[in-house]
Amino acid sequence: MHPHSRETLATYSRGFGAELVEVGLTGGLTDAAALADAVDGQTAAVFLQNPNFLGAVEDVEALGAAARSHGALLIVAVDPMTLGVLKPPGECGADIALGEGQPLGNRLDFGGPSFGFFCATEEQLRRMPGRIAGETEDLDGRRGFVLALQTREQHIRREKATNNICTAQALNALAAMVHLAWLGRQGFRELGELLVLRTAYARERLAAVEGVKPLHGAPVAREFAVDLGAPVKRVLERCSEQGIAAGYPLGRDYPEYPDGLLIAITERRSAEQIDRLAETLGAAIAAERAGLKVFVG
Repeated sequence: MHPHSRETLATYSRGFGAELVEVGLTGGLTDAAALADAVDGQTAAVFLQNPNFLGAVEDVEALGAAARSHGALLIVAVDPMTLGVLKPPGECGADIALGEGQPLGNRLDFGGPSFGFFCATEEQLRRMPGRIAGETEDLDGRRGFVLALQTREQHIRREKATNNICTAQALNALAAMVHLAWLGRQGFRELGELLVLRTAYARERLAAVEGVKPLHGAPVAREFAVDLGAPVKRVLERCSEQGIAAGYPLGRDYPEYPDGLLIAITERRSAEQIDRLAETLGAAIAAERAGLKVFVG
């Protein structure tokens, strides 16, 4: 799962006095045998992400069997942009699905704005919280409670409300609905196919760069991980000098991949731009190994 998701789960688990167990990866995919061994009658839920953080497409249906066999909930974080080509989590036995809605027609300015989506089966629908109360301390160290999650202007009649923060969130959700309506069912599927094709092309082009190799051979949809065989930080700095944000350094969250780089492809990236990425990255790696300055036209 995304490192931020793992951190959030660890925080909430500590508050509930629950134990958080992480299962490792094999060949870029969740270790199915390790997951089956980790789940037992005391397991409340199994959390998966598809595609996972390394970009690999997981077999959610097969992995979810471990949760179902012990009566645990199956919760899946999904990338909405891949749902036009991948089997939806509900058909894979998921009880709850969630994800980030920013790619659905919303801009990403200074880290936002954005919105998340959360959905559940009919059986779980009535258990979705309308509000979550959090415990805190005030400046004098006194115990207090706050509503960490609540519905829009829950305590005030709409005509008397002065807080528009939730309304702003709704505007992002509305933009996503307009985007989906504009694409339609066929357009959304074609968009997913386009992402898969361009991601495959990018993965092939980068794998051909000297010193670069894929971190795994699992199927991918729109993100993939590679090993640069060179210090990632310096390589990214060299690429940045050429106006290219090449990817996300995996070493921040996965010490076992110090030279790992996660690359994402969107529908706005053309084959020519992917070629430039490969050329710039290749030149940056070569220059870093030789300790030279690099200039790319």
